[in-house]
Amino acid sequence: MPTALLTGAAGKVGRYVIGALGRRGLEVVATDIRSDGIPLDARFEHCDLTDATAVTRLVSLVKPDVIVHCAAIVAPISYAEPELSEAVNLGGTEHLIEAAKKHASDAFFVFVSSYAAFGPCGPADPVRRAMDPCYPDDNYGLQKLTAESWLQQSGLRQCSLRLGAVMDLQHMMPDHPAYRPFVFMVSLEQPEHGVDVRDAARAIGSAAVVQPDGHVLLIGGDDSWKLPARQLRRDVFGAMGLSAPPEKAFRPNPDPNGSDGWFYECWMDAASSERLLSFQRVTHAGFMDELRRRNRRQRIALAPLRPFASRAFAIASPYTGRKAIEAAPTIWEDICRVYDVPDDVAKNRSSIPPPPSPFERPSTAV
Repeated sequence: MPTALLTGAAGKVGRYVIGALGRRGLEVVATDIRSDGIPLDARFEHCDLTDATAVTRLVSLVKPDVIVHCAAIVAPISYAEPELSEAVNLGGTEHLIEAAKKHASDAFFVFVSSYAAFGPCGPADPVRRAMDPCYPDDNYGLQKLTAESWLQQSGLRQCSLRLGAVMDLQHMMPDHPAYRPFVFMVSLEQPEHGVDVRDAARAIGSAAVVQPDGHVLLIGGDDSWKLPARQLRRDVFGAMGLSAPPEKAFRPNPDPNGSDGWFYECWMDAASSERLLSFQRVTHAGFMDELRRRNRRQRIALAPLRPFASRAFAIASPYTGRKAIEAAPTIWEDICRVYDVPDDVAKNRSSIPPPPSPFERPSTAV
Protein backbone atom coordinates (compact mmCIF):
# COMPACT_ATOMS: atom_id res chain seq x y z
CA MET A 1 0.00 0.00 0.00
CA PRO A 2 1.46 3.42 -0.98
CA THR A 3 2.30 5.73 1.91
CA ALA A 4 1.29 9.39 2.06
CA LEU A 5 2.98 11.81 4.43
CA LEU A 6 0.45 14.53 5.34
CA THR A 7 1.64 17.77 6.95
CA GLY A 8 -0.74 20.06 8.79
CA ALA A 9 -2.88 17.04 9.60
CA ALA A 10 -4.52 18.72 12.61
CA GLY A 11 -5.47 21.82 10.67
CA LYS A 12 -8.75 23.00 9.19
CA VAL A 13 -8.20 21.20 5.88
CA GLY A 14 -5.70 18.54 6.94
CA ARG A 15 -8.03 16.70 9.29
CA TYR A 16 -10.41 16.08 6.38
CA VAL A 17 -7.59 15.09 4.04
CA ILE A 18 -6.69 12.16 6.32
CA GLY A 19 -9.94 10.43 5.38
CA ALA A 20 -9.76 11.50 1.74
CA LEU A 21 -6.34 9.85 1.36
CA GLY A 22 -7.37 6.73 3.26
CA ARG A 23 -10.45 6.22 1.10
CA ARG A 24 -8.19 6.27 -1.95
CA GLY A 25 -6.09 3.39 -0.71
CA LEU A 26 -3.18 5.33 0.79
CA GLU A 27 -1.62 4.58 4.16
CA VAL A 28 -1.51 7.95 5.89
CA VAL A 29 1.24 9.16 8.18
CA ALA A 30 -0.13 12.34 9.77
CA THR A 31 2.24 14.98 11.08
CA ASP A 32 1.75 18.29 12.88
CA ILE A 33 2.92 20.08 16.02
CA ARG A 34 -0.24 18.86 17.79
CA SER A 35 -2.42 15.78 17.52
CA ASP A 36 -5.86 17.04 18.59
CA GLY A 37 -8.49 16.31 15.98
CA ILE A 38 -6.48 13.48 14.42
CA PRO A 39 -8.22 10.06 14.60
CA LEU A 40 -6.75 7.82 17.26
CA ASP A 41 -6.30 4.97 14.78
CA ALA A 42 -4.20 7.15 12.44
CA ARG A 43 -0.43 6.93 12.57
CA PHE A 44 0.83 10.24 13.94
CA GLU A 45 4.38 11.57 13.98
CA HIS A 46 5.07 14.85 15.75
CA CYS A 47 7.18 17.26 13.69
CA ASP A 48 7.87 20.98 13.70
CA LEU A 49 8.44 21.92 10.05
CA THR A 50 10.56 24.91 11.05
CA ASP A 51 13.15 22.42 12.38
CA ALA A 52 15.12 21.22 9.35
CA THR A 53 16.69 18.32 11.25
CA ALA A 54 13.30 17.08 12.47
CA VAL A 55 11.86 17.24 8.94
CA THR A 56 14.78 15.31 7.49
CA ARG A 57 14.45 12.68 10.20
CA LEU A 58 10.71 12.31 9.53
CA VAL A 59 10.99 11.96 5.76
CA SER A 60 13.87 9.48 6.05
CA LEU A 61 11.79 7.44 8.53
CA VAL A 62 8.55 7.39 6.51
CA LYS A 63 10.04 7.28 2.98
CA PRO A 64 6.67 8.35 1.54
CA ASP A 65 5.38 7.65 -1.95
CA VAL A 66 3.31 10.85 -1.77
CA ILE A 67 3.85 14.04 0.22
CA VAL A 68 0.76 16.18 0.83
CA HIS A 69 1.80 19.54 2.24
CA CYS A 70 -1.20 21.17 3.93
CA ALA A 71 0.64 22.90 6.79
CA ALA A 72 0.47 26.70 6.62
CA ILE A 73 -0.08 29.86 8.61
CA VAL A 74 -3.02 31.26 6.67
CA ALA A 75 -4.30 34.81 6.31
CA PRO A 76 -5.18 36.77 8.39
CA ILE A 77 -3.08 34.98 11.04
CA SER A 78 -0.12 35.47 8.68
CA TYR A 79 -0.64 39.24 9.07
CA ALA A 80 -0.79 39.15 12.86
CA GLU A 81 2.20 36.78 13.11
CA PRO A 82 4.40 37.53 10.07
CA GLU A 83 7.60 35.95 11.40
CA LEU A 84 5.87 32.68 12.24
CA SER A 85 4.14 32.80 8.86
CA GLU A 86 7.44 33.08 7.05
CA ALA A 87 9.08 30.39 9.17
CA VAL A 88 6.32 27.89 8.38
CA ASN A 89 5.17 28.86 4.90
CA LEU A 90 8.63 29.37 3.45
CA GLY A 91 11.06 27.74 5.88
CA GLY A 92 8.89 24.67 6.45
CA THR A 93 8.32 24.18 2.73
CA GLU A 94 12.02 24.55 1.97
CA HIS A 95 12.89 21.96 4.63
CA LEU A 96 10.32 19.53 3.27
CA ILE A 97 11.55 19.92 -0.32
CA GLU A 98 15.17 19.38 0.70
CA ALA A 99 14.28 16.31 2.76
CA ALA A 100 12.21 14.87 -0.09
CA LYS A 101 15.06 15.34 -2.57
CA LYS A 102 17.40 13.43 -0.26
CA HIS A 103 15.16 10.68 1.08
CA ALA A 104 12.05 10.43 -1.14
CA SER A 105 13.11 11.68 -4.55
CA ASP A 106 10.51 9.56 -6.35
CA ALA A 107 7.62 10.80 -4.21
CA PHE A 108 4.87 12.90 -5.75
CA PHE A 109 4.53 16.24 -3.94
CA VAL A 110 1.06 17.82 -3.59
CA PHE A 111 1.37 21.41 -2.41
CA VAL A 112 -1.76 23.02 -0.97
CA SER A 113 -1.53 26.64 -2.09
CA SER A 114 -4.06 29.47 -2.21
CA TYR A 115 -5.66 31.82 -4.68
CA ALA A 116 -3.85 34.48 -2.65
CA ALA A 117 -1.00 33.84 -5.11
CA PHE A 118 -2.89 35.75 -7.81
CA GLY A 119 -2.87 39.05 -5.94
CA PRO A 120 -5.61 41.71 -5.76
CA CYS A 121 -8.69 41.22 -7.92
CA GLY A 122 -11.62 43.58 -8.49
CA PRO A 123 -15.15 42.87 -9.71
CA ALA A 124 -14.51 44.15 -13.24
CA ASP A 125 -12.42 41.07 -14.12
CA PRO A 126 -13.13 38.56 -11.35
CA VAL A 127 -12.34 35.24 -13.09
CA ARG A 128 -8.82 33.87 -12.73
CA ARG A 129 -7.29 30.99 -14.67
CA ALA A 130 -4.33 28.84 -13.72
CA MET A 131 -1.95 30.45 -16.21
CA ASP A 132 -2.89 34.05 -15.38
CA PRO A 133 -0.01 36.28 -14.20
CA CYS A 134 0.33 36.71 -10.44
CA TYR A 135 0.96 39.96 -8.57
CA PRO A 136 0.48 39.26 -4.85
CA ASP A 137 0.97 42.24 -2.56
CA ASP A 138 0.57 40.61 0.87
CA ASN A 139 2.98 38.33 2.70
CA TYR A 140 0.69 35.28 2.53
CA GLY A 141 0.19 35.45 -1.23
CA LEU A 142 3.90 36.04 -1.81
CA GLN A 143 4.81 33.09 0.38
CA LYS A 144 2.46 30.77 -1.47
CA LEU A 145 3.65 31.90 -4.90
CA THR A 146 7.30 31.66 -3.84
CA ALA A 147 6.79 28.15 -2.45
CA GLU A 148 5.09 27.08 -5.70
CA SER A 149 8.11 28.37 -7.61
CA TRP A 150 10.58 26.57 -5.38
CA LEU A 151 8.70 23.33 -5.84
CA GLN A 152 8.54 23.74 -9.61
CA GLN A 153 12.33 24.21 -9.67
CA SER A 154 13.06 21.36 -7.28
CA GLY A 155 13.17 18.51 -9.78
CA LEU A 156 10.48 16.63 -7.84
CA ARG A 157 7.26 15.43 -9.43
CA GLN A 158 4.71 17.88 -8.12
CA CYS A 159 1.52 19.90 -8.43
CA SER A 160 0.10 22.93 -6.64
CA LEU A 161 -3.55 23.32 -5.68
CA ARG A 162 -4.75 26.90 -5.20
CA LEU A 163 -7.69 26.71 -2.81
CA GLY A 164 -10.44 29.33 -2.66
CA ALA A 165 -12.26 30.39 0.52
CA VAL A 166 -12.52 27.12 2.44
CA MET A 167 -15.78 26.86 4.38
CA ASP A 168 -16.09 24.43 7.30
CA LEU A 169 -19.45 23.92 9.01
CA GLN A 170 -17.69 23.13 12.28
CA HIS A 171 -15.41 26.19 12.32
CA MET A 172 -17.32 29.16 10.91
CA MET A 173 -15.97 31.57 13.53
CA PRO A 174 -12.24 30.87 14.07
CA ASP A 175 -10.90 31.55 17.55
CA HIS A 176 -7.79 33.51 16.58
CA PRO A 177 -8.31 37.24 17.34
CA ALA A 178 -6.87 38.22 13.94
CA TYR A 179 -10.16 37.23 12.31
CA ARG A 180 -12.30 39.72 14.23
CA PRO A 181 -11.19 42.93 12.49
CA PHE A 182 -10.42 41.15 9.24
CA VAL A 183 -14.07 40.24 8.61
CA PHE A 184 -14.61 43.94 7.90
CA MET A 185 -11.49 44.58 5.83
CA VAL A 186 -12.75 42.85 2.69
CA SER A 187 -15.04 45.16 0.70
CA LEU A 188 -18.60 43.95 0.23
CA GLU A 189 -18.37 43.78 -3.57
CA GLN A 190 -15.22 41.64 -3.45
CA PRO A 191 -15.61 38.52 -5.65
CA GLU A 192 -15.29 35.45 -3.42
CA HIS A 193 -15.10 31.82 -4.51
CA GLY A 194 -15.99 29.46 -1.69
CA VAL A 195 -15.51 25.71 -1.42
CA ASP A 196 -16.74 23.25 1.20
CA VAL A 197 -13.77 21.87 3.15
CA ARG A 198 -14.91 18.34 2.30
CA ASP A 199 -14.73 19.12 -1.41
CA ALA A 200 -11.28 20.70 -0.93
CA ALA A 201 -10.13 17.50 0.80
CA ARG A 202 -11.56 15.42 -2.06
CA ALA A 203 -9.55 17.47 -4.55
CA ILE A 204 -6.35 17.01 -2.54
CA GLY A 205 -6.93 13.28 -2.15
CA SER A 206 -7.59 12.89 -5.86
CA ALA A 207 -4.45 14.84 -6.75
CA ALA A 208 -2.41 12.45 -4.59
CA VAL A 209 -3.68 9.55 -6.72
CA VAL A 210 -3.97 11.14 -10.18
CA GLN A 211 -0.57 12.85 -9.73
CA PRO A 212 -0.91 15.60 -12.38
CA ASP A 213 2.79 16.42 -12.62
CA GLY A 214 3.63 20.08 -13.21
CA HIS A 215 0.06 21.35 -12.91
CA VAL A 216 -1.31 24.35 -11.05
CA LEU A 217 -4.94 23.50 -10.27
CA LEU A 218 -7.65 25.88 -9.07
CA ILE A 219 -9.90 24.46 -6.36
CA GLY A 220 -13.23 26.18 -5.80
CA GLY A 221 -16.84 25.11 -5.49
CA ASP A 222 -19.20 24.96 -8.45
CA ASP A 223 -20.59 28.14 -10.00
CA SER A 224 -23.08 28.58 -7.15
CA TRP A 225 -20.11 29.46 -4.91
CA LYS A 226 -19.05 32.46 -7.04
CA LEU A 227 -20.54 35.30 -5.02
CA PRO A 228 -19.76 38.84 -3.89
CA ALA A 229 -18.65 39.09 -0.27
CA ARG A 230 -21.88 40.93 0.55
CA GLN A 231 -24.04 37.88 -0.22
CA LEU A 232 -21.71 35.35 1.38
CA ARG A 233 -21.55 37.41 4.59
CA ARG A 234 -25.34 37.84 4.64
CA ASP A 235 -25.96 34.13 4.06
CA VAL A 236 -23.54 33.01 6.78
CA PHE A 237 -24.70 35.54 9.37
CA GLY A 238 -28.33 34.71 8.67
CA ALA A 239 -27.78 30.96 8.92
CA MET A 240 -26.18 31.46 12.32
CA GLY A 241 -28.98 33.66 13.63
CA LEU A 242 -27.22 37.01 13.29
CA SER A 243 -27.93 40.14 11.31
CA ALA A 244 -25.19 41.32 8.98
CA PRO A 245 -23.34 44.30 10.47
CA PRO A 246 -24.03 47.73 8.92
CA GLU A 247 -22.28 48.49 5.65
CA LYS A 248 -20.33 51.38 7.15
CA ALA A 249 -18.43 48.84 9.27
CA PHE A 250 -16.82 47.36 6.14
CA ARG A 251 -13.99 48.70 4.03
CA PRO A 252 -15.48 50.98 1.34
CA ASN A 253 -15.60 49.53 -2.16
CA PRO A 254 -12.68 50.81 -4.26
CA ASP A 255 -12.88 51.62 -7.98
CA PRO A 256 -14.53 48.54 -9.52
CA ASN A 257 -12.65 48.95 -12.80
CA GLY A 258 -9.22 48.28 -11.34
CA SER A 259 -7.51 45.98 -8.85
CA ASP A 260 -6.07 48.64 -6.52
CA GLY A 261 -7.65 48.52 -3.11
CA TRP A 262 -9.23 45.09 -3.58
CA PHE A 263 -8.30 41.85 -1.83
CA TYR A 264 -6.84 38.74 -3.48
CA GLU A 265 -10.11 36.81 -3.49
CA CYS A 266 -11.50 36.11 -6.95
CA TRP A 267 -13.66 33.76 -8.97
CA MET A 268 -11.69 30.89 -10.46
CA ASP A 269 -12.17 28.85 -13.60
CA ALA A 270 -12.08 25.44 -11.92
CA ALA A 271 -13.59 23.49 -14.82
CA SER A 272 -10.38 21.71 -15.84
CA SER A 273 -9.59 20.89 -12.19
CA GLU A 274 -13.06 19.42 -11.75
CA ARG A 275 -12.69 17.27 -14.87
CA LEU A 276 -9.37 15.96 -13.63
CA LEU A 277 -10.13 15.51 -9.92
CA SER A 278 -13.95 15.25 -9.71
CA PHE A 279 -14.33 16.95 -6.33
CA GLN A 280 -17.28 19.38 -6.50
CA ARG A 281 -20.14 17.79 -4.53
CA VAL A 282 -21.50 20.46 -2.17
CA THR A 283 -23.39 23.44 -3.60
CA HIS A 284 -23.59 26.80 -1.86
CA ALA A 285 -27.30 26.28 -1.20
CA GLY A 286 -26.67 22.80 0.20
CA PHE A 287 -23.96 24.12 2.50
CA MET A 288 -26.19 26.92 3.80
CA ASP A 289 -29.09 24.53 4.39
CA GLU A 290 -26.82 22.33 6.47
CA LEU A 291 -25.46 25.35 8.35
CA ARG A 292 -29.00 26.48 9.17
CA ARG A 293 -29.93 23.02 10.45
CA ARG A 294 -26.86 22.89 12.67
CA ASN A 295 -27.63 26.33 14.13
CA ARG A 296 -31.41 26.05 14.50
CA ARG A 297 -31.40 26.35 18.29
CA GLN A 298 -28.91 29.22 18.19
CA ARG A 299 -31.08 31.13 15.71
CA ILE A 300 -34.11 30.76 18.00
CA ALA A 301 -32.15 31.86 21.06
CA LEU A 302 -30.64 34.88 19.29
CA ALA A 303 -33.84 36.07 17.58
CA PRO A 304 -34.69 38.79 20.16
CA LEU A 305 -31.04 39.84 20.42
CA ARG A 306 -30.15 40.06 16.72
CA PRO A 307 -29.87 43.89 16.46
CA PHE A 308 -27.76 44.10 19.61
CA ALA A 309 -25.55 41.17 18.60
CA SER A 310 -24.94 42.75 15.21
CA ARG A 311 -23.85 46.06 16.74
CA ALA A 312 -21.65 44.28 19.28
CA PHE A 313 -19.96 42.31 16.51
CA ALA A 314 -19.34 45.51 14.52
CA ILE A 315 -17.26 46.92 17.40
CA ALA A 316 -14.34 44.88 16.01
CA SER A 317 -14.42 46.84 12.74
CA PRO A 318 -11.33 49.00 12.20
CA TYR A 319 -13.42 51.48 10.17
CA THR A 320 -15.91 52.54 12.87
CA GLY A 321 -15.70 53.62 16.48
CA ARG A 322 -13.40 55.95 18.37
CA LYS A 323 -10.16 54.50 16.99
CA ALA A 324 -11.44 54.12 13.44
CA ILE A 325 -8.96 54.34 10.59
CA GLU A 326 -9.63 55.79 7.17
CA ALA A 327 -9.35 53.23 4.39
CA ALA A 328 -5.99 53.46 2.62
CA PRO A 329 -5.51 53.08 -1.15
CA THR A 330 -4.63 49.38 -0.71
CA ILE A 331 -5.86 46.77 1.71
CA TRP A 332 -2.25 45.84 2.49
CA GLU A 333 -1.73 49.34 3.93
CA ASP A 334 -4.78 48.82 6.14
CA ILE A 335 -3.45 45.41 7.19
CA CYS A 336 -0.11 46.94 8.20
CA ARG A 337 -1.89 49.52 10.37
CA VAL A 338 -4.40 47.18 11.99
CA TYR A 339 -1.91 44.39 12.73
CA ASP A 340 1.13 46.63 13.25
CA VAL A 341 3.06 44.95 10.44
CA PRO A 342 6.10 46.68 8.90
CA ASP A 343 5.04 47.43 5.33
CA ASP A 344 8.28 45.98 3.93
CA VAL A 345 7.34 42.48 5.13
CA ALA A 346 5.66 41.72 1.81
CA LYS A 347 8.35 43.48 -0.19
CA ASN A 348 11.59 42.21 1.27
CA ARG A 349 10.99 39.11 3.36
CA SER A 350 8.40 36.94 1.70
CA SER A 351 9.88 37.18 -1.78
CA ILE A 352 13.29 35.82 -0.78
CA PRO A 353 14.59 33.69 -3.69
CA PRO A 354 15.31 30.05 -2.92
CA PRO A 355 18.81 29.28 -1.62
CA PRO A 356 21.11 28.35 -4.52
CA SER A 357 22.45 25.11 -3.11
CA PRO A 358 19.39 22.86 -3.12
CA PHE A 359 17.70 24.27 -6.20
CA GLU A 360 20.30 25.48 -8.72
CA ARG A 361 21.47 22.90 -11.21
CA PRO A 362 25.10 22.92 -12.37
CA SER A 363 25.59 25.13 -15.38
CA THR A 364 26.08 23.38 -18.71
CA ALA A 365 27.37 26.51 -20.42
CA VAL A 366 30.66 26.18 -22.30
